[in-house]
Amino acid sequence: MEDNNRISFAEKVKAAAITFIGAGIFSQGTFYFKEQASYNVPRILYPVFKLLGNVGLAVTMLILGLALIYWGFTKWKKYAGKVGVFSLIVLASFAIFLSILFFTGKKKTSTEELMKTSEENRQKGIDKINAMEKPDFGNPEVDQHFAAFETLLLEYSTAFKNKNKAEIAAKEKAYMDWSSRSAGLIQKLETPEQKQEFALYLAKLSMKWQEVK
Repeated sequence: MEDNNRISFAEKVKAAAITFIGAGIFSQGTFYFKEQASYNVPRILYPVFKLLGNVGLAVTMLILGLALIYWGFTKWKKYAGKVGVFSLIVLASFAIFLSILFFTGKKKTSTEELMKTSEENRQKGIDKINAMEKPDFGNPEVDQHFAAFETLLLEYSTAFKNKNKAEIAAKEKAYMDWSSRSAGLIQKLETPEQKQEFALYLAKLSMKWQEVK
């Protein structure tokens, strides 16, 4: 029994690590739709970067990031991990990476200043995302995708109010499936700016999802 618990704990740690990496790749990918002075390209994606350039790299990183998050989720669930805890891991991962990417560049003179500034920047990043209006891309399929989220969010909220565990689990699974479909829709947008805006709006919707708990 003790060995089983150790194995379960180890696998959950692996799932959390996979999810953290996925969130990092996804977050970094949102910034690569615009040309950068330098790129932190995962080795496995270097051929994509050479062949398709920064936009191809960005789209591939978004898809890979979502795939890793979904893989982490399935691994977490396999070992009876609580979905609520997993959701917090996802939210924290996105908050950490987006805040770092939004506000990097200035060197600090002390660890205390660095920690203070990091927290301020993290909150600024979250506030900026939360203040976003729903983008209008003139794409009916994207509009329908966003509308599906609002319906799913309402059903999820109702399930929580009714304390219906089976319905909660079903809606959380539906949300992960909805998130996976987002990667394909990004590719249908016309400009790098639209793709980046879409990705950032996904982060806002993720935060709205966590607020239900």
